Amino acid sequence: MPGSPQRFSVNIGWLLKLRWVAVVGQLLTIGGAALLLGIDLLMWPMFVVIGLTVVSNLLLIYWFARHPAAGSDMTPEACNQVLGLVMTMDMLSLTTLLYVSGGPNNPFCLFFFVNVCLSAVLLDRNWAWALNLLSIACFAGLIISYLPVDELELGQAFLPVSELGNISLPQMGLLVAFATCTSVIVYFLTRLTGELRQQELDLRAVNAARSHDEKMEALGTLAAGAAHELATPLTTIALVAKDVEQSIRRSTSNWAADVELIEDVGLIRQQLDRCKTILDRMASHAGETVGEMMRQVSVADLYQDVREGLIEDDKRVTVEFEQDADQSMVDVPVDALSQAIRGLIQNALDASPADGEVNVTIADHNDCLTWAIQDDGPGMTPDVLRRISEPFFTTKQPGKGMGLGVFLARNVVERLGGSVRFRSPIDGKNSTGTVVTVTLPHQQTRPVSESMA
Repeated sequence: MPGSPQRFSVNIGWLLKLRWVAVVGQLLTIGGAALLLGIDLLMWPMFVVIGLTVVSNLLLIYWFARHPAAGSDMTPEACNQVLGLVMTMDMLSLTTLLYVSGGPNNPFCLFFFVNVCLSAVLLDRNWAWALNLLSIACFAGLIISYLPVDELELGQAFLPVSELGNISLPQMGLLVAFATCTSVIVYFLTRLTGELRQQELDLRAVNAARSHDEKMEALGTLAAGAAHELATPLTTIALVAKDVEQSIRRSTSNWAADVELIEDVGLIRQQLDRCKTILDRMASHAGETVGEMMRQVSVADLYQDVREGLIEDDKRVTVEFEQDADQSMVDVPVDALSQAIRGLIQNALDASPADGEVNVTIADHNDCLTWAIQDDGPGMTPDVLRRISEPFFTTKQPGKGMGLGVFLARNVVERLGGSVRFRSPIDGKNSTGTVVTVTLPHQQTRPVSESMA
């Protein structure tokens, strides 16, 4: 983008170099005109203008040396303002130099076109047109008044308007031609650079999408490897748990204690079966692009599917359907979406205290289905909110999570054209906790890969 922080350092660097070239060129031109051609010029205004250019260049170099990260911290508008002000100063400097050296009769007035071209390339459309109008105004001012140089005079028709009393036809034609040429230059250059910048943005978007797909492929490979690696030890644990249960049943020494042990072993086997189901799904879909078909389902049934797979006691989850939202019908990939929302609710349960509740509010309005998931936890700091969607970033204790739940859930929802937003108190200490808002359009046309879930 024009004036964006990414390009600002490059643009200002080139502009500073061009200004040094201009300073050297102006000194050589003045020296050649005075010494070689014997032209009588008013020197002190020229050296003042050149001195101001040198001082401003040095100040810019000093400021950027003291603040090397200034470009990346500036907004695009601020970048445009800095570049625009520098180029405005250059336009006025050129006008001053021409004013004391023959005005529009000076061949170096063609350098107006250089400044106009640079503004159209380096600045946004508004600044480019503003500098174009400034160049036309400056050129018109030179036609009205300037200090004549005998060697550059072109005749009576090209004397300053202040001496003639009115503008001559050649001067009028010169002004119209100048305004037309600069306007055409600005129009086509801003259009061309705009298209080039749009192509650059499109290319960045493609590269970002490719990078995202590569991350998902890497996660799929990781999931497949984990599934195969964990299958053997989990099977061994299941066999040992079964042997332990059978041994306890054969023992009659303390029946009350045995009942508790059998229940504990049964819970272990139940959780092992659940792990096996998850690993089977990971192994069968990881690394593949398997598109889940869209199915029409009621919001109530979708929520039931979400709730059935929760690890924590689902009695801690309360749901409210606003305006009969439970009767709404949506076309979605049920398994992928339910798993994504289930992960967000599970995170809310983990963030809440043992006796805390998670409130789920489902609303249907403006052709969108909205899920608001609120926990009773301590909330999130601004830094955590900024990073919450990064893969492998987690606020849980080591061993409690891999930091992939939010990343994968957001991926599923965004591929459906929806959004996931997190809102939390600024200080992270308010008892209202964190609110996760999932917004989904009713109609979906693209399948979501199960490998994303």
